[in-house]
Amino acid sequence: MLLKVFAFLLLSSSITQAGSLPGYLRDGSSRFLYRSFGSACYSMDSVEQGLPCNPAFVAKNEKRRFGSDLFLGTNMDYLSDVDDLVNGRATPEQVGRIFSRRDASQAEGSLQASFQTNTWGVSIEPYRVVFYTDIHNSALPAINFVAAEEQNIKLQLSSYVRENFYAGVQLRYSHVRFVGDYIMLTEAFAGDSAEIFRARSQNLFFVEPGVVYAWDDESWQPQISAMLSQWGFSDEKSDQYPVKPQGLVGASIKPPVGLGVFEVGTQFALNSDTEHWQEAFRAAMAYQIGILQLAVSGGQRDHSAGFNLVYQNITSGLSYWGEDQDNGVYISFGVKL
Repeated sequence: MLLKVFAFLLLSSSITQAGSLPGYLRDGSSRFLYRSFGSACYSMDSVEQGLPCNPAFVAKNEKRRFGSDLFLGTNMDYLSDVDDLVNGRATPEQVGRIFSRRDASQAEGSLQASFQTNTWGVSIEPYRVVFYTDIHNSALPAINFVAAEEQNIKLQLSSYVRENFYAGVQLRYSHVRFVGDYIMLTEAFAGDSAEIFRARSQNLFFVEPGVVYAWDDESWQPQISAMLSQWGFSDEKSDQYPVKPQGLVGASIKPPVGLGVFEVGTQFALNSDTEHWQEAFRAAMAYQIGILQLAVSGGQRDHSAGFNLVYQNITSGLSYWGEDQDNGVYISFGVKL
């Protein structure tokens, strides 16, 4: 028992946020855009999929657009287990299978619909499920885990201000029901594990302003953007869904090419977890030709790539995301009108 307690304290001292869900899984961005571009999606607008990450981009698009999509991530076999965990139906066999792996795991799935005009946009996500585990120390395993079901609503308001300057704000509401903690793996199978797997609910509301200054008349169409994301409040405090504001500053250009549209962008994303400036920097490229849209991005910790096909009103996409300890493939199917 003393060995367990000592190991737990030792491991806990190296974790800055026990049980926290990574920011890229809780920031509310369009799943395909964020999985392909990472934080660079806040400064780039050549690939359109759902609402833009930065609400100021809404005013740059003069067309009305409706879209809906189904987004599914890696380890899909975990998603039914998440439903059982959150709703108290998980069996000891399920718990054993879920935590039998000795590496990081993720699973994600969502259903979303959005509508956008040149001054506002709205999206509704009636169902989203997320599963995340991160193992620490293989000898005396400790684990961060979160299993969650969400409902999300986003409203974006945007306007052209003056002289190529656009401003917008995103109002975002999330209702989350989840189980999660930072525990020794042996605790998951102990007699008092019922408290560990007790479901909790949380309501979060965010106000996220963004701006874009775009020289659309120039041949390379340069633009500079900034946004404050994840700024808001919650009716309950939790380590799994903390309110942690993030500042984003980025720029992009669209060099002329013979065919299609080519865009290059950079992004700096700063929050309370940022320790070195290299962690904040991300670069991305996108190329659109005909029905095909390609994207690739990378930062110090991870890299990603994806493609999207748009044929008449049907869209389908595939994206890959990877870091040192984890990777995944994500697919999306949708309709655009």
